[in-house]
Amino acid sequence: MANFESLINQEIQANPNGLLIVDENLNPQALQAPSGWQALTNRFDRQQQLLSLGWHCSLSDFEWPEGFSTDLVLFRISKERAVVNYLINLVADQLKPGARFILLGDKSEGIKSYAKNGQKRLNGDRSEVKLGGDSWRVELTVGNTTGAPLEDQKYQQLREITKVSEHSLLSKPGVYGWKKIDQGSQQLIERLPYMLNSELPIGFARVLDLGCGSGFLSLAACSQDTTITATDNNAAAIKATQATLDRADFKADVCLTNAGEELAFEYDLILCNPPFHSGFGIDYDLTDRFSKNAARLLTAEGSACFVVNQHVPLKRIASSYFNSVELDQDTGHFCTYLLTEPKR
Repeated sequence: MANFESLINQEIQANPNGLLIVDENLNPQALQAPSGWQALTNRFDRQQQLLSLGWHCSLSDFEWPEGFSTDLVLFRISKERAVVNYLINLVADQLKPGARFILLGDKSEGIKSYAKNGQKRLNGDRSEVKLGGDSWRVELTVGNTTGAPLEDQKYQQLREITKVSEHSLLSKPGVYGWKKIDQGSQQLIERLPYMLNSELPIGFARVLDLGCGSGFLSLAACSQDTTITATDNNAAAIKATQATLDRADFKADVCLTNAGEELAFEYDLILCNPPFHSGFGIDYDLTDRFSKNAARLLTAEGSACFVVNQHVPLKRIASSYFNSVELDQDTGHFCTYLLTEPKR
């Protein structure tokens, strides 16, 4: 795999201005900060890193920056096909004829398919350069008229995925595992009554849904008496959770944070199904950050209930921050844990 950050820096040096689309696949710390460029990201942590490095950076669910115009967009392709197709459609709608769209990625990630489909959508020229190994640089130009939109699964549209009791779980493309309830999250909900020695739904309590996704854990565990804080790093997840909990008429503060780092309030119960993927790779540092912040945000008498894939070493990681890390259930696929007595 090519060093895409280095290649992006070369593109930036060769062009005085443009728009860089950033998701979880790029490391902002390896990017230079040019004066004529702007970044667009859907990740709170990426925005904060880019701003600290001197970038102009918009944070949204990949909505075009208001009042911004350019003739060059640079994109290291995302993991989810609907996201890539949506961004190709967005570029087709926003760029003028003759403008350029540069995509970077590996053949195994679908870059060759995106090149062909992107050319049909933009209706201009296409050039492809092999960067070494499996990696490619694709440059597309916008034609005088653009082709039919690519299938992006109606990226901007929220839709009901399922019912949770009488409530609707709403989600959309761009949220991890958005088409169905995550198996690990379902296991956590099924085990919560045993872990907490109390029936669901939760009544009067302060609950933190840490890494909320579409809001399933809050919706399935809480009631209209619960005071909920739901947070995620992904703007699409925040949009989905806000809609889910609003429709259920739950009392909720839904906000963007980096694994809860920006929160200061203490909670009686923390629910968490922490991610372990970052883009195309695995990142156990995410589990460490979620565990550390859960310990910081939990009341002394509170409980943090986690579910992780079986291979994630949560007991080893979380023991640095909690005096008690108890395995509740190991199904062979997912493990639920009860974390109590946070270390201060």
